[in-house]
Amino acid sequence: MAHINSFVRIPLLAVRQRIRPLPRIGVLDEDRIRMRVWPNDIDFNFHLNNSRYLSCMDYGRIHMMAANGILTRAFKERWMPLVGSVDVTYRRSLDLWAPFELRTRTLCWDEKWIYMEQSFHSEAGLAAVAWVKGLFRNKEGNIPPQSIVDLVAPGLISPPITAPIVQWNAITRQRLDL
Repeated sequence: MAHINSFVRIPLLAVRQRIRPLPRIGVLDEDRIRMRVWPNDIDFNFHLNNSRYLSCMDYGRIHMMAANGILTRAFKERWMPLVGSVDVTYRRSLDLWAPFELRTRTLCWDEKWIYMEQSFHSEAGLAAVAWVKGLFRNKEGNIPPQSIVDLVAPGLISPPITAPIVQWNAITRQRLDL
């Protein structure tokens, strides 16, 4: 039950895309999903467990890729989506049964990584915000993000990479060098 996103939600989303695709959004548009905190999502404090945030985020990224058209290509080409780093900041709890909205958007990309922001919003306001950097890989190696974007939005170029993302990358590299 703990991995309902991996073994139920994501495969059902893939099937749904073949039958009745999600409304199309642009590569830089925000995708929104309404969700709820269920009993299998909580910890001993009766709020959304920190690992469940990550599981919800996995589903949110797949949902966004379905809506912007990348998921269909990824399945067809047998690309593997991989996460390289996640940074989450928690602001307030999401308690048992609380409804919330998960918002996912692509911020920018470089030669290797796609940078995304995911945020959790409840009736009380912002609950958590995260940055995620990910990539796609096939048998030959990493797939340049621009070539992926060109498949669904030809000619769209990345917004500038902001100074905070540059700093985040520097911190990530520093951690790996320890």
